[in-house]
Amino acid sequence: MSKRRATLTHRKQRSVLTDMLPFEVPPTFSNRGFYRFLRDHDIEIDDGCIRWVSDTNDLDATMQLLFGIEDKGSIETEILSEWGRTKTRRYVRLKKCNMTTIPFNFQISHNLDGRTLSVVHPRNQVAVASFYAAQSALIVYYTSLSDFSIRRPVSVSRHAYFNDRLHQEKLDSVAGVEEEDKEYEQLGSYFVYKKYRNIHQFFESYKYHRCEKKYDAMVQIDVNKCFDSIYTHSLPWAVLGKSQTKFSLSESKHTFGGLFDTLMQNLNHNETNGIVIGPEFSRIFSEIILQAVDVELSKRLSEDSNLTHKVDYEIFRYVDDYFVFYNEESTQLKIIETLQAFLKVNKLSINTSKIKHYQKPIITEITIAKNRISTLLNNEINPATEEVVVEDPEEAGAIKLACPVNSNRLIIRFKTVIKETSVTYGELLNYTLAITENKIEKLFQSYLACDKTIHDQKQLLKTLLAVMEFAFFVYSANPRVNHTIRLCRMITASIDFLCVNSLPYELKHLLFKYVHDNVLQQLEKNAMNAHCEVESLYLLISLSQIGREYWLPESVLLRHFLITEEEATHKYQRVGFMSHFSITVLLSYIKDKVRYAKLKAFTEEHIIRKLEYMRAHCHNDAEAMILLLDLIVCPYISTATKDAIGQFFGLDATTLTAIQKTNDHWFTAWGGKFDLGKELDAKRSREVY
Repeated sequence: MSKRRATLTHRKQRSVLTDMLPFEVPPTFSNRGFYRFLRDHDIEIDDGCIRWVSDTNDLDATMQLLFGIEDKGSIETEILSEWGRTKTRRYVRLKKCNMTTIPFNFQISHNLDGRTLSVVHPRNQVAVASFYAAQSALIVYYTSLSDFSIRRPVSVSRHAYFNDRLHQEKLDSVAGVEEEDKEYEQLGSYFVYKKYRNIHQFFESYKYHRCEKKYDAMVQIDVNKCFDSIYTHSLPWAVLGKSQTKFSLSESKHTFGGLFDTLMQNLNHNETNGIVIGPEFSRIFSEIILQAVDVELSKRLSEDSNLTHKVDYEIFRYVDDYFVFYNEESTQLKIIETLQAFLKVNKLSINTSKIKHYQKPIITEITIAKNRISTLLNNEINPATEEVVVEDPEEAGAIKLACPVNSNRLIIRFKTVIKETSVTYGELLNYTLAITENKIEKLFQSYLACDKTIHDQKQLLKTLLAVMEFAFFVYSANPRVNHTIRLCRMITASIDFLCVNSLPYELKHLLFKYVHDNVLQQLEKNAMNAHCEVESLYLLISLSQIGREYWLPESVLLRHFLITEEEATHKYQRVGFMSHFSITVLLSYIKDKVRYAKLKAFTEEHIIRKLEYMRAHCHNDAEAMILLLDLIVCPYISTATKDAIGQFFGLDATTLTAIQKTNDHWFTAWGGKFDLGKELDAKRSREVY
């Protein structure tokens, strides 16, 4: 299917949709509602002020809450005239706002110790968006200085290219999509990036093969805990020079580098050691620093060692991974030594345990394994149609679905590839599941091209179950968030397709029962903990799409969310607090279902205890603020609970009602505002690794 192009309005708030949240947040959580609020009221930070458009003071309470404005009297007004119309703009001096906040940190599975990702406070998201809008030209300039970088911003995105979802195409329902939805669903980032979407595209590129012809060896070098180790002041050093910055500290604070440095400190509770991980703006921050390292490295190698780039060596850097091609062993030793020296100046270092050397043929174990996996899946899963031969040559033969899949054989051969190539499941799963997802889409296309007899319907289900058996097997070996997203896309697309094409009840429920049993197995296997919370929440949400017959018993939810029942009182209790994500996904799952009434009552009590614990810093804590905004518009909790939540933020009933009226959807999409398929599709354009 050909791609369509949508022209995007260059709004100052647009980066709130694309560059603020980690890719890994649950599908119920997005900045969609927050973006609409910012857009509708033209909220921005400009010339040292928070500004918004409102003819009345109805928005004042919400703005005070969001931006930490303690004195309502500091809100000023001005009358503007644009295109013959007058409007009232209200504003507050930035110095009257508290922009130093605590990010909402959560963990995902990553190696042995997990990885901490961050959602920054809504007020800081506005600050980053305004910085983007004002400084985009300088961002592009300072990320264009290095010849080594192969993933960097080159311009601001002006268009989005996209394909429609398969089941929407079949329903002929693609018309009438709102422009803001196109912007939300399809735009992957605020900037256009050069040149490779992921590192494996580089391994398969002409540049890589050209270097293999030209050089005899390659060494792969990784910057050790890059984002955790970055010293924020090193960005002004990178832009202005270290000595210039240190001797002109007050002046440098007002430069591009100084402003970006201050911005990154504010949103991370004034931390200068380490930056938040997950948002795209953090990758841009690190890119500017590493660009300066690249430039100094190239210059020093040329001046001190007489080594010329693209003659004696060639370097490619993808985010914080360096790939160095060379001929002489002394060359690579000098490059590593010099790189280590310049990284140290910026308080970074090489991860010596991850240095990998390759001789000709320069091919990584992962590339070998990917090639074999691709061949295996293409041979074993080949959706097609075939014509049934009839005796009468003038009579058209029936078209039937033909796609036999042996899941046991496929699993065994897949494990063989893993073993023989000495790679891990984690290194191959995203690639494997991407191909599997594509095979399911081709299976659906083949079914639509056949006669759709009961034989074809049974063959469709048989093949679909075999492919899902393979998908669940490989997923279970390494259940990380990006793998979970792909699995959930397969589940959701399959459920949607069967329902849209009106397959018989008994066939649909073969798939529904299979999905239920396998998701339940994963939830039982991976009880809620700090490292697998988000993965489990994705699976729980996907399970909620298949109907009341498959609602989980309350006992399963209790075990998964680590809630226990006292034997004497039969009251629920939990050690520690659930995160915003767990609370909102649990409420989205149990809704107002009578069977979960006791669990919902406990959840409301748990929310109050959590915010009581956070009371001292709740205004400036990103999780507390986002939880407040989401819960006061939640249709599943009581008015009494909402009033209690408001009191922790000093909001009386009248003020709370005023804030509730300003926006009915902030970050969590409740009820009819949530479309799992749409949210999972939106994730496609945001994958960066």
